[in-house]
Amino acid sequence: MLIIPAIDLRGREVVRLRQGEATTATSFSTDPVEVARTWARLGASRIHVVDLDGAFTGTPKQVDIISQIVSAVDIPIQLGGGLRCEEDVHRALDAGVDRVVIGSIAATDPELTQRLIATYGDRLAIAVDTRDNAVRVSGWTASSRWTPLDLIRRLADAGAARFIVTDVARDGMLNGPNVELLGEATRCVDRPVIASGGIRSLANLRALASTTVEAAIVGRALYDERFTLADAIEAARRS
Repeated sequence: MLIIPAIDLRGREVVRLRQGEATTATSFSTDPVEVARTWARLGASRIHVVDLDGAFTGTPKQVDIISQIVSAVDIPIQLGGGLRCEEDVHRALDAGVDRVVIGSIAATDPELTQRLIATYGDRLAIAVDTRDNAVRVSGWTASSRWTPLDLIRRLADAGAARFIVTDVARDGMLNGPNVELLGEATRCVDRPVIASGGIRSLANLRALASTTVEAAIVGRALYDERFTLADAIEAARRS
């Protein structure tokens, strides 16, 4: 199981939110490029970057910083947040991002999502952000009509290559991942599933590594120094 450090960008800073609430931001660095270099130097094989300003406004806002991150490290960057049209997706990939993550449009615009899946294949991941068994959209501020498993099944049938599953209620809260939801997600489709949200300990990572999830995105626990990236990688390798 891969360990993927997260870099969430808001106002040109690296922050972490609690349950995706904009008013709960805690800043960890004013130099996101150096944070990316640090994760790469410490052994990360991929970094998950989220443009939070883009997620809340619906339009990418951190394009310049993301381009600097891509240029600063020699590991793949996957990017989400505010990518809600084909032009934004193309621009991100053209800037050197390895994989783009779409969420809101996956739950609200099936025609565009189908076209993006057909065009970008494995360079596109679907974010399934859920709370109270409903997929959340618009920076997690609204509910869609989809349950997470129904959306995963529908988009897998449409050819989606990969899913990132987040329990919004656990994100940034350090109360453990939703292993039950992640298990259900991996059992309902034969596509890679990446776990996100709530990871607080090496025991959490070992529990996830005992499932079939492809990777785990880790944010606040690393920034709070609850464990090191090296320890996280080792925990995932042992299980």
